Amino acid sequence: MKRLRIFSFALTAVIILSAVLIPATPKAEAASQPTYKSSEPEVATKSDFIYRIQNDRVYIEEYTGTKTKVIIPEEIDGKPVFAIVSNAFSGSDLTYLKLPASLSLLGNNAFNECDSLTHVDVSENNTKFCSIDGVVYTKDKTTLRAFPAGRGGSFMIPDGVTTISNFAFYRCYQLESVNMYNTVTLIGERAFSFCWNLKNIRLSENLKTISPFAFSHCDDLTEIHLPKSITSIGNDAFLGKVNSNDSSKEYYFVDGIYCVKGSYAAKYIKSLGLQYISEGTLLTDVTAGITVTDINNVLPNDASLKVDTRLLSSIPEDFSNVKYTKAYVFDIYVAASNGSISVPTGEFKINFDNIASDLIPSATKLYSYRVGDTEPISFSLTQDSVTCEADVLGTYILLTSDDFSLKGDADGDGRITLTDARLALIASAGLVKLTEAQKNACDVVTAGADKDVITTADARRILRTAAGLKND
Repeated sequence: MKRLRIFSFALTAVIILSAVLIPATPKAEAASQPTYKSSEPEVATKSDFIYRIQNDRVYIEEYTGTKTKVIIPEEIDGKPVFAIVSNAFSGSDLTYLKLPASLSLLGNNAFNECDSLTHVDVSENNTKFCSIDGVVYTKDKTTLRAFPAGRGGSFMIPDGVTTISNFAFYRCYQLESVNMYNTVTLIGERAFSFCWNLKNIRLSENLKTISPFAFSHCDDLTEIHLPKSITSIGNDAFLGKVNSNDSSKEYYFVDGIYCVKGSYAAKYIKSLGLQYISEGTLLTDVTAGITVTDINNVLPNDASLKVDTRLLSSIPEDFSNVKYTKAYVFDIYVAASNGSISVPTGEFKINFDNIASDLIPSATKLYSYRVGDTEPISFSLTQDSVTCEADVLGTYILLTSDDFSLKGDADGDGRITLTDARLALIASAGLVKLTEAQKNACDVVTAGADKDVITTADARRILRTAAGLKND
């Protein structure tokens, strides 16, 4: 097992107390998501639309009504509502919309800049489209057609979706984070363009095509990991802006494009005159929330990550001396396209960040399970992350605690150790996030100026206790 080095307490103190952090300033606060349930939707009338009739079918070209919660009728002038053309509802104040069973064509960008629209329903009898939680998909649920622009926060593109349509998330200003299952193979033209508050996106590991302007003008998206599977990237997919004076182009992600060396994506980025950060192939089990980086690309191209996760009521006797509140076990292995399963060796980085919503990284201990070996794998205490390096996949045990009743026990494992002293020291410099209970545990000097404040004096006292020395 390859482990992160643990530096001496004295060296840690010097490094940490000399560090200067410059916090990032967010560009804008995402507005809270409005609701459409405050009143009943109304069926629109023909006076609410500009439309044309062609081949005995209605094509809606523009919404001119004032209703904010609208049900589109099945018929207008006795003719079925067949199509909604591109930009038909552009800039409207809609908060809710229901599409009729008769609808067969939905234009790209039909709901452009509908900044209050949070939910789009589709009649259950529609044979072309459906709605899942207010988002429009094709009936077979393989293509995401339209995301309501008034929705903010995080979004997970469901399992089984293979295509994100052109303009699907266009100008969704309040969207902040997107994840997707590895079924997605194509991202359409301008699919995420002008998503100004989009800060994080994880791309499918089977993604083949990123279409032109797909991520253009995403001001807050400072890094992106491009999978090895990509075979096509369209013109200006990562465009920031075009300078008015000399028509030169600026790109976002200039210092944050991650690629597998030798991949199509790496060659494309170099063709733009940009640098990329070399990384191994990323494999993710979206359901388990675990990511493995194959640092040296030793796994086959068709490899996929498989993780079995269990919350345990008891753990092996090897860990009987470690106090914990919750225990998780992970069986991490790799599956090939032919169905074969393996536990490979190599050089891997494993990230456990998303396995539990109540996880406190600084109160978590991670073990690669080998009988008789209970030494935890170290990770950085200054980051809100649980990531380790390993030379083999397999079984891992994670113990997390929320009991900090023992004074000096900052990590909640029931013992006072060097790790607790390091946590107190780092906390005194403001470099780690601790809960209020952890702060109380670290506050062991309860008199004078040090009362109710975590200081180096607290860290020193915890260190002496860990070393078995008497405190004054």
